Amino acid sequence: MTARSSHRLVVVRLLRTQLTITLLLPLVLLPFGTIAAVSAAAGGIACLVPNAYFASRAFRYSGARSAMLILNSFYSGQAMKLLLTALIFTLIFNYLKPLNAGALFGGFVLVQSVIWITPWLVGRQTEF
Repeated sequence: MTARSSHRLVVVRLLRTQLTITLLLPLVLLPFGTIAAVSAAAGGIACLVPNAYFASRAFRYSGARSAMLILNSFYSGQAMKLLLTALIFTLIFNYLKPLNAGALFGGFVLVQSVIWITPWLVGRQTEF
């Protein structure tokens, strides 16, 4: 397996895990009310959609000859990711009424934490 395909595999697993958490989180929070469940799902979506966009931009190119293309795609992907996150939160705050802010940000942080935890887990798997 090439380095590029192994990196893509990690990114695909990461996005699948984020999607799974985004879909399961409302089910876990449903006993606390539909407002909390929907708010948490919205927070997960606010994290997942920009991350998926960034992954599609950032990992478009590979190889030493494409170094400038890779760098530019990372910068433009990150900038657009931030704009998409802000746009999605703006839409949520304007149109999702009533809203449980704790569940919204909790869902966002939980889905975002997959990015922080996955590299550690992948690193541990390669040690064994």
